[in-house]
Amino acid sequence: MKQPFAEVHTIMSADELIDLAFSRASKAEVAVPKRVPILLKVKRKEIERITTVKQVLTERLMKPVNEVPRVEEIHPFYRELAEVLVGIGGLKKSLGALKWAAKMVSDLADHYTRMTRRAGTITDAAKARREAYGRIASIIRQISGEIEFLRKARKKLEDIPSIDTEMITIVVAGYANVGKSTFVKGVSTAKPEVAVYPFTTKEIIVGHRDTAHGRCQVIDTPGLLDRPLSKRNKIELQAIIALKHLADVIVFMTDPSETCGYPLSHQLNLYHEILEMFKGIPVLKMLNKVDLAEQAQIEEAKRGLGGDTFEAVSTQKIGIEEIFEATLKIAVEKKHLPDNLC
Repeated sequence: MKQPFAEVHTIMSADELIDLAFSRASKAEVAVPKRVPILLKVKRKEIERITTVKQVLTERLMKPVNEVPRVEEIHPFYRELAEVLVGIGGLKKSLGALKWAAKMVSDLADHYTRMTRRAGTITDAAKARREAYGRIASIIRQISGEIEFLRKARKKLEDIPSIDTEMITIVVAGYANVGKSTFVKGVSTAKPEVAVYPFTTKEIIVGHRDTAHGRCQVIDTPGLLDRPLSKRNKIELQAIIALKHLADVIVFMTDPSETCGYPLSHQLNLYHEILEMFKGIPVLKMLNKVDLAEQAQIEEAKRGLGGDTFEAVSTQKIGIEEIFEATLKIAVEKKHLPDNLC
């Protein structure tokens, strides 16, 4: 499933648009009988040039207007990423400028077409066409800033990872080195895919698994849900908010042995921050590396997490399948999928 901005084609600069339109117009041909008076021949040719400029520019200006999806209609995951990448307000403003320019070009071309038809001399016909060129070029240059904004925005938006927003989605969270990547690989039926957020070096790692409820995706986001959210910049927080719209359930992994390099207290603080950030999203609590932890550490982790927890062994897949099935059950219930798929 492609992300909604993948089909937006290359956008030409203001100068490139003007050059293309005038170049096409200079090559425009019009069939006129030999016996037609020279003035009529000239007027028809000048009108054809103006019409060509109009067609080229209105088509090119409206292309991004028609190709960029309405942000109100796309999935909130992509809407949040679009906001942090380019700003939805700026995107709408620039698209509106292109739409305005296309109408102005069309209106000016129609005006100078009528003027050319009424021209009494060859000089007047050529003058009308030159005036049309000048005013139309001025309109395009007037929105050059908005065009450049869209050119840069397109490059950023096309790099957004393609994530199936309709698929059952499990997001894995927890400090680095607690075993998240091992979990994703362990429950995936193929090698997980890796994509990069376009505004940072942060990656999205996506594993897939075919189940009785259809295909599901298990997502790890190194660099996002692996350290205190309170220390995040605006861009990172926006990316985390985007994940909120994607997750059906979160698996929070804790390493009670602390061999991951982070104190249990820090891990528990992150857990509570994620609970606060992802209100309404079920969170399954997982203790990993229990074979490396002392019983006192395990008990402390359970008390800090509260409620039921699942345990897994670091060096083997012991516990992973049980955890996956429990997580899938929670996700299916959240999506209200029919039970007869089991």
